[in-house]
Amino acid sequence: MAKIFPFKGIMYNKKVIDKMTKVMAPPYDVISPEDQEKFYSTHPYNVIRLILGKEFPGDNESNNKYVRSEKFFESWLKHGLLEEDVEPCLYVYEQIYKNEGKILKRLGFLSLLRLEDFDRGKVLPHEETFPKHKMDRLELKRICSANFDSIFAIFSDEKLYVEKILKKYSRRKPHISVKDGNQVTHNLWRIDHKGDIKRIIKFMSDRTVFIADGHHRYEASLKYRDEMKDKYQKFTGEELYNHVIMYLTHIEGKGLSVFPIHRVIRNIPDLDVAILEEAIKEYFEVEDITFTKRGEPAARKKLLKLMKKAKEEEHAIGMLLEGLNKYCLLKLKEEKIVDKFAKDDKPKEWRRLDVTVLHAIIISHILGIRDQSSTNGQILYIKDDESAAKKVLDGECQLAFFLNPTKVSQIIKIANEKEKMPQKSTYFYPKLLSGLLMNKIYLDEKAEEL
Repeated sequence: MAKIFPFKGIMYNKKVIDKMTKVMAPPYDVISPEDQEKFYSTHPYNVIRLILGKEFPGDNESNNKYVRSEKFFESWLKHGLLEEDVEPCLYVYEQIYKNEGKILKRLGFLSLLRLEDFDRGKVLPHEETFPKHKMDRLELKRICSANFDSIFAIFSDEKLYVEKILKKYSRRKPHISVKDGNQVTHNLWRIDHKGDIKRIIKFMSDRTVFIADGHHRYEASLKYRDEMKDKYQKFTGEELYNHVIMYLTHIEGKGLSVFPIHRVIRNIPDLDVAILEEAIKEYFEVEDITFTKRGEPAARKKLLKLMKKAKEEEHAIGMLLEGLNKYCLLKLKEEKIVDKFAKDDKPKEWRRLDVTVLHAIIISHILGIRDQSSTNGQILYIKDDESAAKKVLDGECQLAFFLNPTKVSQIIKIANEKEKMPQKSTYFYPKLLSGLLMNKIYLDEKAEEL
């Protein structure tokens, strides 16, 4: 079902760039303004100049961050800072990282994937997107005609057929090996053996692909493809603009980690904590975990441990209220409660998500927050539990809610229902590294068939 192709990847030239770490960056959507400045100053050829260029007061249609990205890209190619492979390849991509004290390895591969509309069921999303972010990625693609980083997707491979092929290459010395700021090691190898490429292509031809990260880039690519179809008329589907770089890893892999994204709330006028607690107790059993200032980290650790223990049998959500030295463990009294507040047109699996329980009952019904987007300003979406707690403990925000990670099996079930997860429901870790591999979209070329 998924049509993948080898391609001539573009990489930084190791003969020119002595320290690859200095030219790499995380994906654009996790880079803060402070991080953007840091990556700009780290190296004059850092990929930040391509994926998330600076904006200036005098910017206009002919001189803006997208135009500057295109000029950097073409200049770096021209002067050999970036090199394009001579032959089309697939690429093995391994990430080595620590999670809860354990060293984990995630193994996958990079290819071109032929774009498919979601309603065809070959490529499925799992998360809602924001129009503003899609337009940003679309404009970058319009101007630069390139994919500067990869979309992250997962597929099922119960017998680990593809992994066995990839492991042959991962035993060799990697072509590129980089350790990022989170101490994640990123290794890249070429798969240039045509037999192995054909075997992977054939295996993937009856797989459904689920997008884990990169929904905005994928939807922007669909829009870009449609614009190019209208512009050039003679569309066959084989054009390079009908493809994107996709990183693919199997669901069964032990190195696939999904973290929760916690919710921190602010700017609620006249919030009465006592009334809020009573309203919550109508729907949830509440267990308090009190703490002193010195004992706060231990109390938070206990909360998260209790949440993890409870998640197999019941909905468990953590809460911290401003001005109260306690964490609260919230357990939904009955599952049918959420049906009163969740959307009727959503499948059962969607209504049973912890994030749905939190948003439907507490954030929407009790707190009355209707606009729950990250751009509204009332809800901050924060991955790190310590950072989320600090926002409340320092008096910057009014309350925080802590969630268990969503199971990959839930994500797949919901995607198969042609449904999307609520916004900011999952954080796949580790993130892919931007700058590791790119491709140029030549308008007169087609995807390489073997």
